[in-house]
Amino acid sequence: MFGERGDLNASVLTTPEVMTAADVMTVAPHTCSSFSTVLEAVMIFREKDCGAVPIIADGKPVAILTDRDVALALSEFPDVVNRPVSEIMSPGIAAVAPDDSLEQVCGVLRDRAVRRVLVVDSAGQLLGIIGWADMAPILSERMMGRLVQDVITPS
Repeated sequence: MFGERGDLNASVLTTPEVMTAADVMTVAPHTCSSFSTVLEAVMIFREKDCGAVPIIADGKPVAILTDRDVALALSEFPDVVNRPVSEIMSPGIAAVAPDDSLEQVCGVLRDRAVRRVLVVDSAGQLLGIIGWADMAPILSERMMGRLVQDVITPS
């Protein structure tokens, strides 16, 4: 289990093998550009049953738009669906490499207090995305609960 700053002990995994980000990521997630409308992103949320869309520039992720970003923007922008995603997206990204261990993935989720991380190659190109739902079948219930607690109540 996570220590004070969080080392993942193999005993908390539901499978004994050492797994990497590439093993659990959703490959090639649908993306938008910063010029895409919020409506375009919302259509991806609906059609792909997801809650986040990476925002890409020159093939590299520069931000992420979440369903929460859209919900919060509704009070500020009644016409939010017609606005470009650049006006409401969460700037910056939390990222891991495809060969990073699940311990490293959990560390990034916890340290950045995010629910999803992007998987990028050495050139910064987007390969996939990992969310809590991808981690849940692999981590023990106790470990998953600890990860969620650490993310929603960062130190």
